[in-house]
Amino acid sequence: MNQIKAWVIEQVLWAEKNLKGKSGADKKAAVVQKLDELIKLPFYLEWVDDIIISYLVDSVCSKLNEITQHDFSELTLNESQEMELAQEIKE
Repeated sequence: MNQIKAWVIEQVLWAEKNLKGKSGADKKAAVVQKLDELIKLPFYLEWVDDIIISYLVDSVCSKLNEITQHDFSELTLNESQEMELAQEIKE
């Protein structure tokens, strides 16, 4: 699960840097779509993956906002730091 959270962190940071001028909802939708393409579930679980991914995106954004005072657009994390942060995010 930490690997999935690390992917979410990576994509949230990507969206924050590359989708400037877009609303938070637009950024979230882009992140959910990218992650949905990365994470393949059995067909009978596909209906729930957007819900789970959306929840994880919200959790990551909350944590990033908490540690950066709501400005993580310039935050850069390496893979090790992403995994460390992923462990701090509750499921």
